[in-house]
Amino acid sequence: MKMPVDRDTVSELARLAGIEIADNELEEIANRFSSLMEELDRLNELDLANIQPVTIFPEDGEA
Repeated sequence: MKMPVDRDTVSELARLAGIEIADNELEEIANRFSSLMEELDRLNELDLANIQPVTIFPEDGEA
């Protein structure tokens, strides 16, 4: 599933996070988010049908 990330999306995310992003930075950040989302989408293409879940606990028993 592709999630388009544009200037408006970045602006809204910044507003929700309570951070200020200069107008001249919105496009660059949108491009970076879009690239990140494309890479994350590639993970959905992996065939994990025969992969067993792994749980690792620290030796000291603390999570």
